[in-house]
Amino acid sequence: MEELVLVTGASGFIGQHLCSALAARGRRVRALYRRKEAPPELAALAEGTSSLVELFRADLGDADRVREALLGARSVIHVAALASDWGSLETFMEANYEATARLVEAARSAGVGSFVYISSVGVHGFGSHVDSDEKGPYYPLRYPYQITKKLAEDYALSRDAPGFRVTALRPCNVYGPGDITSTYAMYDAIMSGFFGYIGSGKALTCPIYIDDLCEGVLAALDRGECAGEAIILGDGQKVSWRDYARVMFEAVGSRKRPVSMPKPIAYSAAAAMTGLAKALRSPKAPMLTMYRVVQGSHDYHFSNAKARELLGFSPKVFYEEGLQRTARSYMDARLKRLARRG
Repeated sequence: MEELVLVTGASGFIGQHLCSALAARGRRVRALYRRKEAPPELAALAEGTSSLVELFRADLGDADRVREALLGARSVIHVAALASDWGSLETFMEANYEATARLVEAARSAGVGSFVYISSVGVHGFGSHVDSDEKGPYYPLRYPYQITKKLAEDYALSRDAPGFRVTALRPCNVYGPGDITSTYAMYDAIMSGFFGYIGSGKALTCPIYIDDLCEGVLAALDRGECAGEAIILGDGQKVSWRDYARVMFEAVGSRKRPVSMPKPIAYSAAAAMTGLAKALRSPKAPMLTMYRVVQGSHDYHFSNAKARELLGFSPKVFYEEGLQRTARSYMDARLKRLARRG
């Protein structure tokens, strides 16, 4: 019988796609999610008596349920995280660091052989990144998400040992169908008439299409060469925010043009909005945060050479095609949403 893979964060964008990709390759999957109900797309994967996907509802803070989730699992892909640019350090520490450390120890005790931690290129910090690789450069980490992802990555890799292979994967900016929190939100902004880039828009970004990400993650599950390694996953293309935004507008058929926000105005607006939101103790991020402005105003491009060497990683979908695919999915979802509203 095919070995069981436990996927945490299975109700999220990346987690759902990973569960689907694993099942498509004949792998048995235990999909761990925290929500009250599994999203329809995830639930559909588990339908039918011959399904390879088993749904498992649990909070990573519940030690007993985590141990139960690990029963029989030979591999773990740890996706679950608080991925946001807003919130307190304490909240991020529990969701990203403490939960990861507990899961790593529980997985070791349960006899798991392979543990893949989904980290982020955010651990490199914000500064000038052009062909940056796992050796650096690294800049000071100033935001709770970056800080806690780096702490969690370091802890997970420190537990790599014979019989318990740990790999940390650092995805670049993941996008694709179903990416409601990022790409769909950008398309919403385009449809409402306001979306663009900071300054000249020449700053580089680092996309990776969800299918390519899944290929890289699945390769890491089975390759002993990546034990104890941190590996960047990106499509490798040098694409500016100006070109990325242009393709996004074209993908949804908008005749409008991206808006350019001068850097001084962007920084001032983000500072003012952030200050007000903090004063009001808003649980939601303001429209502009310093995290978004700083990332969008610096080159943020990373090399995938190590992934190609160790994982045989070879991206197939690049931003022009990927954004078209994502736009089609977005437009279908938008039409359904409008139809429900009547």
